[in-house]
Amino acid sequence: MGRLDGKVAFITGAARGQGRSHALAFAKEGADLLLGDICSDIDGVGYPLGSPQQLEETARRCTALGRRVVTAVCDVRDQAQLDAAVALGLSELRKIDILINNAGVGSPAGPAWELSEQQWGLLLDIDLSGVWRAAKAVIPHMIERRSGVILSTSSSAGLKGFGWDANYVTAKHGVVGLTKSMAIDLAPFGIRVNCVCPGSVRDDAELDGRMLRGVAEEFGVPLESYEQEFASHHLLPALMEARDVSAAYVWLASEDCARVTGTILALDAGFTTK
Repeated sequence: MGRLDGKVAFITGAARGQGRSHALAFAKEGADLLLGDICSDIDGVGYPLGSPQQLEETARRCTALGRRVVTAVCDVRDQAQLDAAVALGLSELRKIDILINNAGVGSPAGPAWELSEQQWGLLLDIDLSGVWRAAKAVIPHMIERRSGVILSTSSSAGLKGFGWDANYVTAKHGVVGLTKSMAIDLAPFGIRVNCVCPGSVRDDAELDGRMLRGVAEEFGVPLESYEQEFASHHLLPALMEARDVSAAYVWLASEDCARVTGTILALDAGFTTK
């Protein structure tokens, strides 16, 4: 018996990487799934994003675990697309109990004064406003049912500053603030809102992970050097694995956390403590 039996989760950015990891973890715990992804590249983001084939591969693996799965191509910059994805999920799966705001990018990067208006706005539109839009899409349904869980991915960059990453740091700090505000607003309706702040997560070939490599390339350093540099700043000297983040989300979504809301969970191998 799984900890999420009978639940339905909507996961954004589900085609690959952490999104695929979360989908598989939730499927193993008994949840049915609405899986969303943009399924195309974005001009201005310096590495390839998920593809339709990768989204369908995530769905195939979850279906093989015995779960019902609905997929939707949706861009978190577009409220109408998110609303349509939620409507599709409700028509097929009848409810949405959990939202995982996973979609996000780590590019473009740069110090604040060198970023163009477009570079600044693009990353905030995806990493911060995208979280807000996806929440807007599911909250009316959750309020009607007086039940729900909203989980969002911030970052260790949401808890402290980083150089050369002003827009990313700003967006991830914003996710922390948005989580706290929504937790207050939604508590009267029985809706819990929490976020996880991972440290650097290793790319996993089994998950088609690509984000860390893309960020390393944008910074002009080899991936191995980038990984070693970040790991050296952790109290536990290793990068995070996608499964670490997924396990935290399963826990936060489960009845084990029925009284947990407004929580900002540092999942960073001790990085923000060191």
